[in-house]
Amino acid sequence: MKKITLIFFLLHGLLSNAQSWLPIQQDTLLEKRHELIFTGTADYASTSLHKSLTQKLFYGGEITDEIKDKSLKLHKGINQFGLDLNAEIVYRNFQANLFGKAKWGFTVKAGYYSFINARYSTDLFKLTFYGNDSFIGNTASISGTQFAAYGYQKIGFGWLDKKSKSSISLNLYNLSNYSDALIRKGEIFQSQNIDSLSIAFDGRASFTNGSSYFKGFGAGIDADIRFTVPTKNNKALYYQLLAKNIGFTSLRESMTRYSGDSVFTFTGLTFNQVLNGSSFLDSNFSVLDTLGIQQSQTKTTVFLPGFLQFSKLVDTHSSRRLQEFYGIRLFLASAYTPLVFAGLDYRIPIGKSNALNMGVNSSYGGFAKFRFGLYSSLRIKNWNLGLASENIIGKTGQSILIRIQCAF
Repeated sequence: MKKITLIFFLLHGLLSNAQSWLPIQQDTLLEKRHELIFTGTADYASTSLHKSLTQKLFYGGEITDEIKDKSLKLHKGINQFGLDLNAEIVYRNFQANLFGKAKWGFTVKAGYYSFINARYSTDLFKLTFYGNDSFIGNTASISGTQFAAYGYQKIGFGWLDKKSKSSISLNLYNLSNYSDALIRKGEIFQSQNIDSLSIAFDGRASFTNGSSYFKGFGAGIDADIRFTVPTKNNKALYYQLLAKNIGFTSLRESMTRYSGDSVFTFTGLTFNQVLNGSSFLDSNFSVLDTLGIQQSQTKTTVFLPGFLQFSKLVDTHSSRRLQEFYGIRLFLASAYTPLVFAGLDYRIPIGKSNALNMGVNSSYGGFAKFRFGLYSSLRIKNWNLGLASENIIGKTGQSILIRIQCAF
């Protein structure tokens, strides 16, 4: 992260770490002919995993007791984690007359996306990183655990309103990877004398099969609807309703599903032996069979973790140097809670057509709780470079977003 921080200081003096976002800027000029926009995001957030632990999980290294204890102190009941990695490029043509209409242009886009979301209990964290020593004579509950991971790509073509900058595109998707899990009920009891073990389980887990990159195909839409609201002094306020990757994919091949709904009691076996011990695994019995876990092959439709946001935009040509922005955001994912955000944008003119925008924001929700962030956006003639960071004072989550726009 030191390298990322140095880049931010060199490019507009910002910090790193955070939820990935940048306020959308509304350019009211009409003389554009073409526009190219690239955005890239690397972001993860959590309610309870300290970043010292997630850094070790992502980049490698020893996970000490001190690191585990930092995260354990943050855990409360049900906890959330999410990861969003994506890159997208969009071309917008304001010169063409789509379907012979002078007010319509067109847009073409392509993107690559990886998304993970998880909801889990504190007991599951303890079992994973500490074992079951603290549960001897007690019940460990992993009920309510949910997990889903997606890898997918898209290409899209759509309609563009030249005046409002609104657009709608139809997308085609390829699903390259998918897995999910749901534990409706999961309880593990180890007797005080460590001479019996009881497991109650009701849940499932599914995984895509094979090495093929093209595991499923589907369709969906993106919508960027922009409108104005007049004020008493006739200064228009610009708003945006944004929807991305609202779609589905259908698997080409069957995926493997494990499911079970049983209660078992083991005598003379410990928790560690059931999960990892050689005495159990070296027998002629399969662990999955013994636990009543059934394996099946199934084809299904996978709905993508679409993105929805309603927000006030920043007017790049407003006479006001200080502007507010705010909104609400939602991923269509089980572990994501609605996120509300608000912030201030300040524009520093640099010559006639250039400007540096800097801003602060706060947000609450999503995969984490309260966060505070900074961002900057530099406009030089037809170019606009933006860098963003959030959660600069938080203990969980890291991210960086870059957006490059070019009008020509």
